[in-house]
Amino acid sequence: MKNSTPILSDDLLARYLASTATREEIERVQAWLDASPENLDELKGYRKLWERSGMIGSQQMPIDTDAAWEKMRAKMRGGEIVEESEREVVPLPTQKLRLLPSMWAAAAVALLALAFGGFYFYKMQNPQMVSVTTGENTFEKILPDSTKVILNYNSTLTFAEGLPGKTRTVSLDGEAFFDVAPDVAHPFVIKANGTEIRVVGTSFNVKAYDQAVRVDVKSGKVEVRKSAKVMELLPGEGVEVLADTVFRTLSANPNAAVYGTRVFDFRATPLAEVVLALSRGFHAEVTLADDRLANCRLNARYENESLDATLALIAETLTLQVKRQGDSYVLDGSGCR
Repeated sequence: MKNSTPILSDDLLARYLASTATREEIERVQAWLDASPENLDELKGYRKLWERSGMIGSQQMPIDTDAAWEKMRAKMRGGEIVEESEREVVPLPTQKLRLLPSMWAAAAVALLALAFGGFYFYKMQNPQMVSVTTGENTFEKILPDSTKVILNYNSTLTFAEGLPGKTRTVSLDGEAFFDVAPDVAHPFVIKANGTEIRVVGTSFNVKAYDQAVRVDVKSGKVEVRKSAKVMELLPGEGVEVLADTVFRTLSANPNAAVYGTRVFDFRATPLAEVVLALSRGFHAEVTLADDRLANCRLNARYENESLDATLALIAETLTLQVKRQGDSYVLDGSGCR
């Protein structure tokens, strides 16, 4: 799904800049500008082209027709003798002056339309790259096609402005959750450490902090490719790409994107995995005091709770105690009920 803002014709924008547009056309341009800040940036680029075209025109027509006509009138008022051949050419400046504005307007529209075409071609061939980087924080980004991306800590997402071309291609270094807007004609492609993930419209998590790339699918269908090997994943499935031909199939981790969603879904989940999910989701250190607690199972769902509240609920459910040691949390107890 590309940008839904209507694309205005080059002729209409040219008339708008030349101040020859009708009231209805001016309102259309104003609505287009209000629809997206990107449209205002494009109009600024077009205005620069318009100003350049005006300078070119002034260089090509250095003759001041008004001054020439006034000089001719002065000669007539002063009684100077004008030959018949000269009287025949006297009306010509008047006719030329009357036609010049329309001629210039038509030429300006044609020149500006040509410049706009060249400008669009240049942008398609040399798109400006946009880069979004996180540090010790997460960040949510809505792409031009309405795809939602949640970036985890220390991650970078790079893409061409407007996502032009036959595919909507982005590059990822780090980790992100994608909720891709459907667009069958323009597949969404993620490139991460030599692995390519291709979808049409789906939601999934990609973790690519190092050479190993992990994909966990929440909804839809995902194609994972590296070199000549291709694997197709469905909801609830995952894969870890270790090398060109080494794909390790996994069950999708339902808590893969907790760093952005803060929704924890535990279904008979071992407590060892629970504390790992809490550590990832809250970017805090959560551990077990005793290895005997690792296999305790937890069935619970926590949504938008604080870490303290979540640990208190877990401790109450499994008859445990929560101990805080500086910035770390420890779950302790004699065992599981």
